[in-house]
Amino acid sequence: MKIHSSTVDLGIDKDVVLITGDGRTLIKDMERFLEFNVPHDVMAIGRSIHAYPGRVKHWANVDGSECIWWAEHLPLKNNGKMPIRHTLGEVRGYDVDWDDGKGMDEPWNGSSALFAVMASLTLGYQKIVLAGCPIDSKGHWYFDETITGPDWAKETFEAWREFSKTPKSQMVKSLSGFTKELLGEPRKEWLNGK
Repeated sequence: MKIHSSTVDLGIDKDVVLITGDGRTLIKDMERFLEFNVPHDVMAIGRSIHAYPGRVKHWANVDGSECIWWAEHLPLKNNGKMPIRHTLGEVRGYDVDWDDGKGMDEPWNGSSALFAVMASLTLGYQKIVLAGCPIDSKGHWYFDETITGPDWAKETFEAWREFSKTPKSQMVKSLSGFTKELLGEPRKEWLNGK
C-alpha cells in the first residue's frame, strides 16, 4: 500500500502506534495498553476516537465515502486540531488518500483495522498494537451487550491470515480476539525493543 496524495505532514512522533477500533473489547484493551506506560502515537478508527483519553494523531476509515460527515466533524484531539484523516482513495474530508494497488472495482478486504496497520507500517511505525480490534461479532464498545455485530465476511479473516504470513506482521500485536490469536499479544519488553 502507498500514499497517493497527502495534504499534511505525515512525520511520526513515536516509534509505537496504538490503533484503536470499535470492538467490544476496546476499553479493557486500551486500559491494559496504557498500563505499559510506553510513549506512543494513536490512530483511531471510527468512534474509538471518543474513548481514547489523550491526543489522537491519526483517524482512519477504509470506507471513506460512507463516513465523510464523520471525517469532517471529528473532535480536535491532535493538539487542538483535527487528527490526520486517512482513507482508501480520494474522498472529500480526508487528508491522506491511500492506494492499495487494486483496481477501483476490487473491494478492500480485512477491515479498517488492517487498513490502519498497513498505513502505519508505510508511515514508518516500528511497533503497532491493536486495541478493540478483535474481529468478532460481539458488537461495539458504545452499544450495550444485547446488540451484536458486525458479521465479518470470510474474506476479512483470509486477508488477516495472509498478512500474518508476511515479515512485517512481526511488528504488529493485538490485545484481543482473532487478531490476538493470529499475531500474538504485546508485552512491555517487546514494546521497549527487548
